[in-house]
Amino acid sequence: MLEAQGVSVRYGQSAPALRSLDLRAAPGEVTAVVGGNGAGKSTLMKAISGILAFDSARVVAGEIRFCDEPIQRLSPTARVRRGIAHVPEGRRVFADLSVEENLRAGAATVKGRVQDRLDEAYEMFDVLAERRRQRAVLLSGGEQQMLAIARGLMSGPRLLLLDEPSLGLAPKVVERIAEIILRIRDRGTAVLVVEQNAAMALSVADQGFVLEQGRVVLSGSGRELRATDEVQQLYLGGSGTADELLQFADRAPLARWSA
Repeated sequence: MLEAQGVSVRYGQSAPALRSLDLRAAPGEVTAVVGGNGAGKSTLMKAISGILAFDSARVVAGEIRFCDEPIQRLSPTARVRRGIAHVPEGRRVFADLSVEENLRAGAATVKGRVQDRLDEAYEMFDVLAERRRQRAVLLSGGEQQMLAIARGLMSGPRLLLLDEPSLGLAPKVVERIAEIILRIRDRGTAVLVVEQNAAMALSVADQGFVLEQGRVVLSGSGRELRATDEVQQLYLGGSGTADELLQFADRAPLARWSA
């Protein structure tokens, strides 16, 4: 579905933020990219969705292909129409618009009736259905994150990009976000999620990649990566508190990580 081949990204004249990166996200799967601050995770998402130019950045080498077609020269809007939706870090809902107005904004590229998509969003996110007339600024952080994800789904994407969806959320809300990611996958939408929270991301991932300084240093299935010494020692300790890790302890082999 999505392939990044030898992709390098540069901000202005600075050192590359991504360096000859190779990555593949398969249809019908959750693909996780984990790594610390500055690893290049958000840059990767912006390169895929086509919004690098807003940060004075550009792809300087390599190619990004979606459904076997190059997309680098396409505008962000054209990429949405091809089936890519990006939920950015920090939620970025339209604070003064209602929940339903936010959702309708996510369907701006959709032709025809939007009501069916609204019904699907409210069925998946019942808390949004209860607050559909409420301004987004009045929602909790977790509710705003659910709204951001639901808004991304309104365009009917084949690939949903989630940038740090657990950032700043309480452990129980993070667990709910993990469940939502799996539900989205099970409904047929591929998900590419980038996270500092390796415990959450790899617990839901079919495939995963570990990013350091703009390079992929490890890749494999979510289960394989969770079992490696490198991930356990370098990323688990920094991905959450003991309580946050314990909530995923029933998803073997994460149990031993929380000790």
